[in-house]
Amino acid sequence: QWYQRRVVITAGIEVENSPEETVEVQEPDDTEDDQIVIEDEDFEGINPSEKAPSGNNELNIVNAPVNMKGHWEDYYLEIIGLIGVFVYALNFYTGKSINNRLANAWFEHHKKLLSDAFCIVGDDGVSKEISEDVLVKESENRFVLWCTGRVGCEGIKIEIKLLRRQDLISVLSQIFKPQSDTITITTYLAPEDMDHVVLAIMPRKGLKRLQQEVQDLAHFATEKKTDKFDLPSQLGILAEFSEVSNEFLSIPVCKTIAENIDVFDSIHFSDYYTGFKISQESQTETERPSPVKRLIFNFVIPGHGKRTKSTIMETTEPLLRMALHMMIKVHKFKLSKEKKEKRLRLCVDTTA
Repeated sequence: QWYQRRVVITAGIEVENSPEETVEVQEPDDTEDDQIVIEDEDFEGINPSEKAPSGNNELNIVNAPVNMKGHWEDYYLEIIGLIGVFVYALNFYTGKSINNRLANAWFEHHKKLLSDAFCIVGDDGVSKEISEDVLVKESENRFVLWCTGRVGCEGIKIEIKLLRRQDLISVLSQIFKPQSDTITITTYLAPEDMDHVVLAIMPRKGLKRLQQEVQDLAHFATEKKTDKFDLPSQLGILAEFSEVSNEFLSIPVCKTIAENIDVFDSIHFSDYYTGFKISQESQTETERPSPVKRLIFNFVIPGHGKRTKSTIMETTEPLLRMALHMMIKVHKFKLSKEKKEKRLRLCVDTTA
């Protein structure tokens, strides 16, 4: 009998067996990852007859020089930013020094005049002991001087409001909308230091608007004719009684204002000063400010900020002398009995 020879090769083991008996020997397959499947598609495009290139197959790295000399146009944004920071810092320190110099020049020039009129000039208001010759710096463009010790008033506050020369944006806006440095003198009076007086002298272009916005001017004052006063035509007068305007606008006062019209801005006297109007809807009875007695003088430094020499600050001296003179006149002034009764009736209507 013949038999067919079947050979099963598994894992290198050859087994010969008969047709009746087939023996297969296989090693256990624990994981499928051990099986390597090779497909013909993996060798597409490879010619088996080609030989591998001979020689060293290591990767060669060439040290190329780095170009550190970039053109300046690549950094124009950074250059512009640095220039802007430099210009802003330079303008800040320059404007700051100019404002300090102007404020100190004003104080030094008027210190003797103020010392003759007040016992204490330049009290800082902070120290327990009385200090003098202190010009309080509230900001880089705002300075305050306090004076006290005078008959007829409790004291005065002089505010030197200079342009924001330390701010570059304000300097640029000054080109298109010029403004001026200003001096504001506010006199604080006790109740017995002032009778019933409401008087305002200011440019005509803002007269109507201010009369509508300021409480005491809106309620008490009316516009008076300026024909009999030697005042410049651009000024207007608001007063409660003609008796008041006739008393305070004397010939020397009108002459001083006319000769210094480029420095004069406004005068506001009031024994019933409450500031600007506040709408009744947003103001309760407890929030309404109590009337106080004030004398307010506003002066401007000529030149619209273009003249920064220290001597320009001396131009306010004649008007400061006028302000001290008018403080004495206010203290001595007594309203007639008839006008006083009329005023009391108006005050009752105001508080009602």
